[in-house]
Amino acid sequence: MNYEETIEYLFGLEATRGWDLKLGRVRSALTKLGNPELRYPSVLIAGTNGKGTTAALVHRALSEAGFRVGIYTSPHLVSFTERIRVGDREIGRDEVVEGVARICASSPPRTTGLTFFEVSTLLALLSFAEADVDVAVLEVGLGGRLDATNVVEPVCSAITSIGLDHQAYLGDTLAEIAREKAGVMRADRPVVLGIGLPDEARTSILRQAAAVGARVVEASEAQSAVPALAIHGQRLRDNGALAIALLDELEAAAPSLCVAPDARADAFRRVRWPGRLEVIGRRPRLILDGAHNPESMAALCRELPALAGGPTRLVFGALRDKPWRDLASRLRPLVSEVVVVPLQQHRSVDPAELLTAFASYVPTRVGADPYVEVENLARAAPELPILATGSLFLVGEVYAGLLAKWGRLSIFEDPMAEVCP
Repeated sequence: MNYEETIEYLFGLEATRGWDLKLGRVRSALTKLGNPELRYPSVLIAGTNGKGTTAALVHRALSEAGFRVGIYTSPHLVSFTERIRVGDREIGRDEVVEGVARICASSPPRTTGLTFFEVSTLLALLSFAEADVDVAVLEVGLGGRLDATNVVEPVCSAITSIGLDHQAYLGDTLAEIAREKAGVMRADRPVVLGIGLPDEARTSILRQAAAVGARVVEASEAQSAVPALAIHGQRLRDNGALAIALLDELEAAAPSLCVAPDARADAFRRVRWPGRLEVIGRRPRLILDGAHNPESMAALCRELPALAGGPTRLVFGALRDKPWRDLASRLRPLVSEVVVVPLQQHRSVDPAELLTAFASYVPTRVGADPYVEVENLARAAPELPILATGSLFLVGEVYAGLLAKWGRLSIFEDPMAEVCP
């Protein structure tokens, strides 16, 4: 198979199996691959929101300190290769083809039941070993206890935040969801807790930590040590405190992985995490945010007036299994015009339905494509800011159009934020 065929094959696994949360088949596959995950220390980051940003901060800081650092995140915005990086380099297409072929040869998904995310995780763990990384930073995909990333034995772990999301898999209450995410904790190893956890969730995590024997560290104690951040918002600054605490705990557990204060400051000043309270361009000012649950949308709405600096046009699309009516109700008072759009996902909400959530409150029309509508709004009134939100898939579609227009290959190419849309 070539790269395109390999990616089509992987997504075929997701379409046929969905999310089947188990660890046994991943552990078995790793054994057949020679347990590559044991060849380097790992940091494991769980949470409802903020885990990707925290992972990006830890990865950037360790990289600035001169270490060879792997990072695994999900989902991708434009290209599958975004999920697996060593330093600033995304995994090569040939490496994806060769790695997936090797995994499927030793543990064929048709007989083992391996899912899309499990094969992707195996590919990351294998790639990091072959790249001889000094450390790997892993973002949990869903939950924690039964997520494929939880097959590693992390030096330290983190739980960034707890909110209502993926209830069909994780539980209907904050306490139940917290218990699932607490599965990343290990006996006699530190777990760093994010700032502002709901009392119900925090109590549940502390109870689980006591049962497991994990040592709890509160990120709030690191707030004063957070350097200036390149990314926006108080919630992201809270994630910065969590990243600082994680770096401290990592150094205590593995003294060779020391990140000096100047390297931390440089990393925090330079880090980018696309699609999360991201501001691109000046005329117009384009704000991209993948908020798709109440907690992340509340954070966006708190920051939007300062980020936009004026009447804001909204491009909105969402997935059917997300609380899109709630998201829309939070946005309505903050925007002057809305374009609702379909997403290239089978779970996309029909724009005709989205229209009902906005039309009685703010001028709203149906658009055909997220990127096209951003371009239309930019041409119509370049002096007015634009917000594109409701789903990371929507942000990905906007980014795909922007990359094609700019002639760029990756969302991580610098200086993205200086290019006008």
